[in-house]
Amino acid sequence: MTDDPFFDRLRNDAVRLRYDGDAMMVTRVTARVRERITAPPTVSLFLARWLRPVAVSLSAVALAGCISVALLERSAAEASMETLSANSMEISMAGDIYRVGE
Repeated sequence: MTDDPFFDRLRNDAVRLRYDGDAMMVTRVTARVRERITAPPTVSLFLARWLRPVAVSLSAVALAGCISVALLERSAAEASMETLSANSMEISMAGDIYRVGE
């Protein structure tokens, strides 16, 4: 295959992970795997395949909306503080005029 020493070390390390059981067990395991791969999807699997991406997309939209609302409120609060400090406000009480913000 290749003369790279990495792949040789990888093959040597993987030897102990290899299952060398009886042929009957290997045949049963491969038959189960093939059966699960070729089985038609159930209703729950079909719904899960469609609803998970939709839920993730809606979650992303909701998160983006929450972040934008928070940023808009923060900028609106900063803008209102600036306008309050820039403009003077007059309050008249009992014939006296009081100016705030000068």
